[in-house]
Amino acid sequence: MLKRNISVCSVILAALCLALAFSSCGKKGNPVPIPVVRAGTINDLKGDVRDGVLFLSFTPPASLGRKETKAGEEEPKIASFKVVKGCGTCLGDLGPLRTIVLSEKRGYTLAGNRLYFYDDDLVPGDSYAYRVYPVTEKGTTGEASNPFVIQWKEPPVPPEGPLKIVEGDARVELSWTQEKEYLYNIYRYDDGRYPVVPLNPRPISTGLYMDAGLTNGRTYTYEVRKVVPGPLPLEGEGLKATATPRDRTPPGAPTGVKAERKGKAIALTWQANAEKDLGGYNVYRIMGSQAVKLNGVPLKETRYLDSGAPDFRFIAYHVTAVDTEGNESEPSQESIIEKE
Repeated sequence: MLKRNISVCSVILAALCLALAFSSCGKKGNPVPIPVVRAGTINDLKGDVRDGVLFLSFTPPASLGRKETKAGEEEPKIASFKVVKGCGTCLGDLGPLRTIVLSEKRGYTLAGNRLYFYDDDLVPGDSYAYRVYPVTEKGTTGEASNPFVIQWKEPPVPPEGPLKIVEGDARVELSWTQEKEYLYNIYRYDDGRYPVVPLNPRPISTGLYMDAGLTNGRTYTYEVRKVVPGPLPLEGEGLKATATPRDRTPPGAPTGVKAERKGKAIALTWQANAEKDLGGYNVYRIMGSQAVKLNGVPLKETRYLDSGAPDFRFIAYHVTAVDTEGNESEPSQESIIEKE
């Protein structure tokens, strides 16, 4: 009897085990996704033919700098960009061109909100395609950028020289020989840094350009490059010249000039000028139609004693102001004195 009861219990336990086993083979629940760390998206890769080479540029993903994210999300930081290149009809089979490592601070430049790099290994008549992949600090590669495709053409030669420079007050005027079939871009090197963006917002058709708002006494390097207009303008190498704008604006003429007798000498006084770059004053004695400067170097004070005045009945004087660049003002109103 006992054995029979044990057998019945064994059968019941076995049935329960089978039921549990079959129930575990039913439909599984929805899987929990594993978070994917993305490296951002580049969708504005483009190229410009500048300085006789191909400059490629794009807007880097926002994750070049960390930003706040929702709880549980991770915003990666971009460490580099992988650039691939191939024939213009081989978008599915592009090979490595270079890797731009941001921490190395070379092989690229940032201008405005775009990252620029160049490719000078191109053959006229051949077609080329490019894509860029962002790569995170952890080595995760993002999606491919939009493709940029170009058929390379020979850029134009430099403009006809010479490049003429006229230095003004906080400005520089450039002129060159204009060729009707071309447009022109003008570049300025600041502190020796290579400029990837021209000063002019769009190519100009004249042979003249003025750059204003400069710092007097600072030397600038300019380059003018010829441009072949078209859907993708072709820009060649340029003509270079340096220029140093100078202060060409003189001070105002002194006022309140008075001449008074001091024994056998004549004392002159006048009101001080207010210019911040004032260098001093010059005093002139008027002898007939000729003005003779009496001081050797500009006077720092607003007075002068003419102890060598000739024995004329009437003697006239005027005063000028001079700035630190040597610009001299117009003469003040004459002061005339009669000798006894």
